[in-house]
Amino acid sequence: MLDHVLAKYKKDKNSGKVESETLVEHTENVLRSLLKLQERYPELPETFWESAFIMCLFHDAGKISDNFQRMLSGHKYENVRHELLSGAFCLYFCKSFLKQESQFAAAIYSHHKHLNSELFDNHQFKKLELNYELIKAWFEYVAFKLKEKDTIQAQIREGTLQKLSVFNPDDYKSRVFQPFYDLNKQLWNEKSRLEYINAKAVLNISDWSASGHFNLSKSFLFDETLLLDALQEKLEKEGKKIDKLSFRKFQLESKKNSNVLAIAPTGSGKTEASLIWASQKNEYDKIIYCLPTRVTSNAIYKRLAGYFGNQNCSVVHSSALLYQKEIDNNYDTRKYLRDRTFFSNITVCTIDQLLTQGFNLGFWEIKSFHCRNASIIIDEIHLYSPYTLALILQTIKFLREKLNARFFIMSATMPSKLRSLLNEALGGKSNYSLIQDAELLQSSRNLFEIRKITIQENIHEIKIALRNYLKVLVVVNTVDQAIELYQQLKPMAEKINKNCICFHSRFIQKDRKNIESQISYIEDKGEPVLLIATQVVEVSLDIDFDILFTENAPVDAIVQRAGRINRIRNSKKDSKVIVHQHSKVSEEFVYTETDILDKTFRVLSEHHYSKITEGEFLNLVDEVYKDIDVTQRLSFKDGWKAYYNVQSTYYFLGDCPSNSEEAMTRDGLDTVSVIPFQFYEELQTKKLQKHEKVKFELSINRKRYMAAKAPSDSDGFKYVNYTYFNDVGLVFNNQNGNNSTIII
Repeated sequence: MLDHVLAKYKKDKNSGKVESETLVEHTENVLRSLLKLQERYPELPETFWESAFIMCLFHDAGKISDNFQRMLSGHKYENVRHELLSGAFCLYFCKSFLKQESQFAAAIYSHHKHLNSELFDNHQFKKLELNYELIKAWFEYVAFKLKEKDTIQAQIREGTLQKLSVFNPDDYKSRVFQPFYDLNKQLWNEKSRLEYINAKAVLNISDWSASGHFNLSKSFLFDETLLLDALQEKLEKEGKKIDKLSFRKFQLESKKNSNVLAIAPTGSGKTEASLIWASQKNEYDKIIYCLPTRVTSNAIYKRLAGYFGNQNCSVVHSSALLYQKEIDNNYDTRKYLRDRTFFSNITVCTIDQLLTQGFNLGFWEIKSFHCRNASIIIDEIHLYSPYTLALILQTIKFLREKLNARFFIMSATMPSKLRSLLNEALGGKSNYSLIQDAELLQSSRNLFEIRKITIQENIHEIKIALRNYLKVLVVVNTVDQAIELYQQLKPMAEKINKNCICFHSRFIQKDRKNIESQISYIEDKGEPVLLIATQVVEVSLDIDFDILFTENAPVDAIVQRAGRINRIRNSKKDSKVIVHQHSKVSEEFVYTETDILDKTFRVLSEHHYSKITEGEFLNLVDEVYKDIDVTQRLSFKDGWKAYYNVQSTYYFLGDCPSNSEEAMTRDGLDTVSVIPFQFYEELQTKKLQKHEKVKFELSINRKRYMAAKAPSDSDGFKYVNYTYFNDVGLVFNNQNGNNSTIII
């Protein structure tokens, strides 16, 4: 009798070809996918898989309604969410799902929509048509499937079947779902949340796989020999021939059967070291590589895809879909849902993508589940603010303790107090190995000099350097300064045929990408260049310059900036890092930690006109930060309790709204994506698709947006009345026409 009940139906508009799948066929496919998952995760108990089997059996049972069947075949009919019926059928059949194993019923109710009390509010007054004989046939099918598995279940009563066939949508909501939700939301806790992660994830993964949307990832293993061959091939493509290529001692020492804290300078091969460590994974376990910025994520993704193939790698961040479409015109937008839930064998992402799971955001259950037994690499750990660091520490602890994830955490600088916090998150010294690149830590790259004047007061020396050095880098702490210096130095740079580029965070996406490509091209060709930038240069680009003029910044930031000079460590190179007195704006608005800039300038002044080794820099970092206890910062405390506050607000299993101001992965990021209004007419005339309009966006502070807000367009894109220039980016003007302070 169930032969004509459909779960899927699709008719091609052009050919008229129909693709369909019955409810029984789909359910059988889901159960087969579930079995594959069970083979991959044997550590989950048999009782879990038995309950998961029942959950998957019932997840689409509500599709037997006439409402769904008519809607599926294209008839205009009042649809009733099938999950509302599926959950109720399951609860009447399996009483343990009412309370003891409520996570399984909750997963059925929410496997398409967010779990909350309003989930089915708009269904109360709809007309429902259910056939008693079909309900009876469905439960007979369920009994047959359970008998196949030798699972004993109580038979559902005839009276219950009659009741289910005459219930209206309001009955299903007010008499089944709402009491279930209201009872359990008071009982759910952190333990329930973990159980729900497992239940919801295996349901969604099995369902998606059976529907043909996303296949389960294939077996993926590699060793250092394969990695070395891939690295050799990469270098040869770049025109760099190296005979008898081998890994460095530091890289080979990274192969520990434990968590790892790795301290190594820029250019030491930390990426390959982390991959050697990750190569010890099992065949279906994931590798998740987390970075601080989108640019670095794109760069590492490109690198790893070159090593292991696009089929094994994905990149995930706020603009990754646009990035994928630019490098592959045939990229299927639907695939990005798979990518952003960590389906791939290797996922390269911004750290935010890992942290959102703690806020119950964006398919967080599947993300979390795919972290089970995963090898998680976190790069540049020292760069994060106290708030974000607190989230990272909480995430490490949760994923390590509850999902058996292991971590490789690396940085060029790692203050002792940061190591202490990571020690606690990783479960103590017995749970991790500390490795350092002893060889490079003893070496130095550049001569350091100190100027007790600001960069603006030292234009003369920069102009001299433009004539004497091929590639000159200038780094300041605000966009305002970068624009001012660019406008001052550009005429001279052009006069001596030197490229001059301004680079900061306030360019629209397409211009920023073009600037990055231009810098990479100049780098590859070895052309002369003057690059004037803000902090974005610290981690965003793989560049190698000859001399750096930098405004003073926290010592770890100076290390990052200096890492862009003489990157290949040519001992014969006359490379310099010249540090200047910081501005008042930097102290008041950018680096506000008490005395951090003064302390840095003092310790660096003690090393004026000397070559500081990488190891000495580690000591300087400890000296600057020795009296700073990040855990006492208000923002750290806010980050430490942020996950619990959000999870408890939504009863641990509920989904947090995506626009919630409580669910931020970075503090102080009250920003809005906007398009300069000067592009409005062009975008409307060309009638560009949404993914094309995104290329004209940039992010600004919400207050800035409100001060110059322009009308939005029909696609919901926001516009602002600020002036935009291709070479210097967005400029905020005050009433007198002067630039106001622009941070970063």
